[in-house]
Amino acid sequence: MQSTKLSVVLPVRDRENEIVARVERLLDGLVDLTAEMAEVIVVDDGSRDATPEVLEELHCRYPQVRIIRHERPRGIEAAGQTGLERSTGELVFIQESDSEMRLDDLRRLLLMSEDESVVAARAESSEEPIAPSLLRRLRQWGTDADDQVRVRNDQGVKRSLQMIRRPHLQRLTAPQSGRYSLEGQTERIKIVQRTGV
Repeated sequence: MQSTKLSVVLPVRDRENEIVARVERLLDGLVDLTAEMAEVIVVDDGSRDATPEVLEELHCRYPQVRIIRHERPRGIEAAGQTGLERSTGELVFIQESDSEMRLDDLRRLLLMSEDESVVAARAESSEEPIAPSLLRRLRQWGTDADDQVRVRNDQGVKRSLQMIRRPHLQRLTAPQSGRYSLEGQTERIKIVQRTGV
């Protein structure tokens, strides 16, 4: 288990129907990754639905969830920056899209953080549609096997998670920081889930 205090920044906009499940999955996953309680900072980027009210209820249930709100939409990058500025962890993870965070990406970055020389890193992943050849094989297992597979509606979404070590943040944002760059590794993922299970 990792003992470093973590901050995880999630930028969101208009996600009243899914943000609770997203945050709860993240909190459950963090229990396995860190010995300390990690803070989760949800930055609401000017939602126009009931997201602010849902987030307040979420904060009441989970005190480690902090809520920050932009009164008007400023963009995912600005929301990530706001969360970074308000975070308190030594390691800060910023979800760079308004989508589900992959815990495998977080786990990979945590392993990289064990090397003290790594001051910042990025993990990228994208989900690809299921290949027709795989669907044909599923049909061979039974006449309705391919109908029992649920294709997720977020396939093709590129996910990116950034890790920054707080003590080095000033060095990364200084004028001479142009010599530092974050290299991403793209991982292609195919997820097959059975419906009705």
